[in-house]
Amino acid sequence: MAPHIAELLAGDGRTEEAVAVLEQHASANSHDLAGYLIDLGRVEDALAVLQRRTPRQPELSDGTWHDDPPI
Repeated sequence: MAPHIAELLAGDGRTEEAVAVLEQHASANSHDLAGYLIDLGRVEDALAVLQRRTPRQPELSDGTWHDDPPI
């Protein structure tokens, strides 16, 4: 929802407010946030947003937790 709100704000010339909306959920909206930051001339901030590492998702298990047979 945040990217849609930000798009509406930016379309109305309220880019600073669009950035504020996206910053609340920056990890999920980093690409959009970086674009608006660049529009505002904040290139260094945009690079920092894009370089943040997101936590890796745990690998899927095959369902085996141990080698012991069930009791």
